Amino acid sequence: MPDLSKYTLLIVEDDVVSVELVKSILVDTGIRIEHVLTGLEAVKLVKRGFKPDVILMDMRLPEMDGYQATQIIKGIHGDIPIIAQTAFAMTEDRQKCMAAGCDEYITKPYDESILLKLLTDFLQRK
Repeated sequence: MPDLSKYTLLIVEDDVVSVELVKSILVDTGIRIEHVLTGLEAVKLVKRGFKPDVILMDMRLPEMDGYQATQIIKGIHGDIPIIAQTAFAMTEDRQKCMAAGCDEYITKPYDESILLKLLTDFLQRK
């Protein structure tokens, strides 16, 4: 398991089960995890100065979807990697996420090894 203890992950997800799954996958990495339920909450956090090392962004969220939240966050801190997470696995869904400014894309249910590799790859660039 990689040591990610010096990093912070922001999970933007309204499904608590998905959040708990991510936490269980990452528990042994030591990464600090913050969680908000909506894109609007994520935008407010970033506007207040919170700068996570990486964001795991659900695309279907209440109040403000992940596409809009990604665009706003990237406008504030373009260097924060944002990994889109969605239950939709069609090619056009990936393209839509990337067009919104996401750096990568992962589908639910999560493949643990893919999630770990994505996070590790982005964090090692820091």
